[in-house]
Amino acid sequence: MSEGKIQQNREDRARELLRSIWNEVSQIRAPDLERAFVNENITNDIKRILHGRAKSFKYALLTQALAKAVDASLSCRALQARAEQGGFDARALCRNVVVRFEQENLSNALGGSSDPYVSKPLRRERISLDNETIKQIKHRDEWEALYRVIEAIETCPNPEEIARNVLKQVLLEVRKQISEAEVALPCKISAEQLRAILKQYLNRPSLGMGPQAVTYSLLKVFNRKTGTFGDVTSAAPTTADTAAGRVADIECRDREGVIRLAVCVTQRLDLRKLKDEILKCKKGGVANVLFVAYEIAGEVHEAYEEASRQGIDVTITELEDFALSMTVLLNGQMRRELVEEICGVLREWGGSSAEMEFKEVLRNVLRGI
Repeated sequence: MSEGKIQQNREDRARELLRSIWNEVSQIRAPDLERAFVNENITNDIKRILHGRAKSFKYALLTQALAKAVDASLSCRALQARAEQGGFDARALCRNVVVRFEQENLSNALGGSSDPYVSKPLRRERISLDNETIKQIKHRDEWEALYRVIEAIETCPNPEEIARNVLKQVLLEVRKQISEAEVALPCKISAEQLRAILKQYLNRPSLGMGPQAVTYSLLKVFNRKTGTFGDVTSAAPTTADTAAGRVADIECRDREGVIRLAVCVTQRLDLRKLKDEILKCKKGGVANVLFVAYEIAGEVHEAYEEASRQGIDVTITELEDFALSMTVLLNGQMRRELVEEICGVLREWGGSSAEMEFKEVLRNVLRGI
């Protein structure tokens, strides 16, 4: 096989490996993003490089590890084909594979360079710590971190495996950087964009506090514009209603503080759950209850009959139907306000990881992914 075909085959395998690892990393739930695929020292060096000032080192970290993961016969110390045994054209691999992958998947998180290996620090045969090299490096701490990661790969008994784990850790850190970045919202969000955002977010395998946060935010934005209620209040789902002095997950009160609508948000609504919530609302003197459920189990008419026996006016709706139907009542500016409200509620209730999950969906939809 000619050298050109060998290089093409290597690049094809590199593209496939990057896609595969990125897909794996993308499936990790936001609360689990602090996991590690490599030891603490390597993780810290990866963070030092990715959060550092030398843009080209970020590309080198990904490219050199990728080369070893694809072909164990290559030396990930080598920057040029003539460098040593196992030398290869790292510049071509980066330009043809890594740069394109970054543009398509990573929102230019590495720096948006079109040809990173033309930078002066990488215009040498190999990554090393010899005196002549060190004298020419501006950001020495980041170069030394890059060297340590490369050496850890090259000198371990199973270099391909650790190279793949380094790739996973790098892409995991990049994903966190992308997720933590502010999302540039348009002045107005279309109804179709908002529907796509809510559908994708509410159809995740793990719902967490999302359903209550979305329902609460919808009611708050709607109430700000209409003044239907004096106040709409809620608390994180981890806070027990009785302990917080509430009769329901969300309470809509008039200006005298009387609850006019109690909203119960639940993942699965069955007759037993409904009876428990109705009794709680009845004891609290609430006559109107809205049930918002991700899944409604059993016959709805039985639920309405039970509510009627208790003298409670009840409306039961599936979460997605409620969320999407409510968006019809919002104009473009209000839809933007809703997105900002959801981010704020999730941040208040669940911290950065909860907000990150929503922002990732938001970013993907607005980018048209």
